[in-house]
Amino acid sequence: MFIVIIMVIGSFGVFGTSPVINSDVSVKEYVPGEIIIGFHTQLENLNSINVREIESFEGYNIKEKIEVLNVAVVEVDIGEEQAFIDSISNSPFVKYAELNVIVHAFYTPNDPRWDAQWGPQRIHCGEAWDRQQGSSSVKIAIVDTGIDYNHEDLADNYVSGGYDWVNDDNDPMDDRGHGTHCAGIAAAVMDNNKGIAGVAQVSIMAEKVLSSGGSGSSSDVADGIIHAADNGADIISMSLGSSSPSSVIENACDYAYNNKGVVIVAASGNDYSDEVSYPAAYETVIAVGAIDQYDQKCDFSNYGEDLELAAPGYRIISSVLDNNYDFYSGTSMACPHVAGVAALTKSQHPSWTNIQIREELQNTAEDLGDPGKDIYYGYGLVDARLSGEGPDDKAKINIEIHKVQALDAIDLLSEAEWYYKVSVDSQSCFEYDGYEQEILPGWLFQTISLLPGYSRTDCLCPGSRRQTRYRR
Repeated sequence: MFIVIIMVIGSFGVFGTSPVINSDVSVKEYVPGEIIIGFHTQLENLNSINVREIESFEGYNIKEKIEVLNVAVVEVDIGEEQAFIDSISNSPFVKYAELNVIVHAFYTPNDPRWDAQWGPQRIHCGEAWDRQQGSSSVKIAIVDTGIDYNHEDLADNYVSGGYDWVNDDNDPMDDRGHGTHCAGIAAAVMDNNKGIAGVAQVSIMAEKVLSSGGSGSSSDVADGIIHAADNGADIISMSLGSSSPSSVIENACDYAYNNKGVVIVAASGNDYSDEVSYPAAYETVIAVGAIDQYDQKCDFSNYGEDLELAAPGYRIISSVLDNNYDFYSGTSMACPHVAGVAALTKSQHPSWTNIQIREELQNTAEDLGDPGKDIYYGYGLVDARLSGEGPDDKAKINIEIHKVQALDAIDLLSEAEWYYKVSVDSQSCFEYDGYEQEILPGWLFQTISLLPGYSRTDCLCPGSRRQTRYRR
């Protein structure tokens, strides 16, 4: 049975001096009596509001502050949410105001019938592990329902430092199982004779932003993103979302990506829709769709121009509560496959930025569907082997010779016109004029003098016959 995940948020507009109002109470699922207000940090001819310095706004109590975003969650009378938003719509201090909308997890549980992890096998984890299994210094934050950190297959890779934003305490224990399932896909302990093997042997932390019912507020999601970024997360994995945008979540993603250098991965959604859900659709987030064992897009998987990568998402076995394992389907399951590969990349290249890691995932993805990036698979299926790992990834060197006129003893003074072209891969082409040029290690074009004004160039290529070219 598919559990369709829906989070509805008000429409997103362009930021300006007039506030963006995200509301439409009649069709939104939201926390009653709470409004999220984002304040401008700079204003012309006015002193801006700093949430750190205020305890109320327009006479209404501030329940929560997200200081790094200059955001406050204000308590209003239940049923008066829209009236309050309307009342501050013309305030020069307000950047945006929106309902504290409810978010839900994306997944569909299935009966446990499978005995193999086809997902990690399909993205070539076995080959990737020959080179890199992951570093404990790399940290994935699972922003979800929490993690069962006592699980036999997670405990050794779990690290503290996360938070329970639902219950406002330091104990992000999973009370649903969704976050634990995602954590297992990304980083379950390998070679412990128990359960499964995660994509990457790295540290995992939990930011509990969804309740036991599988839903949570946009302010809690934003808090979880920021807290993870501030507490050392290299990768944030979010198997949750909405069919509409949230300014506070987008701002939090921008903060984590641009200010903290975090790789952010999110599920595209399970709505059978041609539009990627949020936060996956944001520019700073890698949107992940789901495929089945036949490399076909799962019918429930959202797609569109914002889709960036695909990963296994059908009948995926992973850890669940109380040392158990189960098969779930959904883009929620695809997302941590990509988060795990991002963690392997960071482990292999610790100095790489989030932008470099993101580009590596794009450039090494296995193309599916139409050639190049497309709306159903993005750049393609994520590949844990990364550059140079697969048997088909070896460099291909092609040499083209154009208009060569050889000189001989009879015709030494004839005009020789030529050039050669060396193609290193399908997108790079190098042209040289015959002088000594090292193209790749071991590949040398050697110039030898003949008569005054003439020279001969030999192409000394490993495994190839000598090529001689003349020029004047």
